[in-house]
Amino acid sequence: MITEQKLSCKICSNNSNNQIIKVREMYFGTREIFEYLECANCGCLQLINQPTDYSKYYPKDYFTFQQKHEGKITSVLNSFRDKAAMGEKSFLGNILFKKFGEPTYITRLKLVNANLGSSILDVGCGKGILLHKMKESGFKNVVGIDPFIDETIIYPNGLKIIKQNFDEFEGKYDFIMLNHSFEHMENPFEAMKHSNRLLNKNKFLLIRIPVADSYAFRTYKEHWSSLDAPRHLFLQTKKSIKILAEKSGFEITKINYDSRSWQLWGSEQYSKNISLLDEKSYYTNPNKSIFTKKEISDFELKVIELNKNGEGDQAEFYLRKIN
Repeated sequence: MITEQKLSCKICSNNSNNQIIKVREMYFGTREIFEYLECANCGCLQLINQPTDYSKYYPKDYFTFQQKHEGKITSVLNSFRDKAAMGEKSFLGNILFKKFGEPTYITRLKLVNANLGSSILDVGCGKGILLHKMKESGFKNVVGIDPFIDETIIYPNGLKIIKQNFDEFEGKYDFIMLNHSFEHMENPFEAMKHSNRLLNKNKFLLIRIPVADSYAFRTYKEHWSSLDAPRHLFLQTKKSIKILAEKSGFEITKINYDSRSWQLWGSEQYSKNISLLDEKSYYTNPNKSIFTKKEISDFELKVIELNKNGEGDQAEFYLRKIN
């Protein structure tokens, strides 16, 4: 359901021709209604009626807290491969690198000229699965923070994941990653300004987020699966990120699209009142889902096309600190 609204956009301050979209909670399937403002100028979607207590929307079975570390043997082999991908000479590592190719996270690090000695901060990293992999692969100066973990984690390899709010965190870094945490933050402008303060000169911020200027949102609107009400507070667009970047001292150097078929089959399910954790959901029980194997295959092919054309519903923004 969509209605016009006079509320101002928190990104660009526009208050003309904005709309309200009523969105149901469909991850756990509570079907509570939440209202999002859709800005007529920058296109950003922003949650209006935020819950007073978010704890019930991030229970222990939320997927972020269910991520698991690699097995010991896999971890050791991947560490050889990843070191080779970063330029270290190793007979076994070179073999594994040639056979399995470059991990996506290494590709991202190379785009910002990071190396094994770079100081790297991962914000909203959960238990730090990615950082643990990086530490095992020879990255010497990595740290993570997340306000929702039970307590600060210190791994045997020295990696520390700190239970703390981002706006309270200090230090200087060569690279800051917001891997699908930016959309959960209450004040995106302040988060970007704080990132700028923490970065060394000419270094990079990576923001990976769902984006509203996408085929999936235009097609499914309030049933778009990546809305994920009420956990996602802001669903940005290329225009809104550009506005925030310019206001906080960044320039966008590159945008990659890495969306998945979830944007299509998830949205189709939600439009048919099937929540993500429903017994008929493709996520929980593919064999009992409403989709045929061909339909899923078609979704996968469609996503390749969407990402290629800049129409996918997930994007990586590489932002360089310019002041």
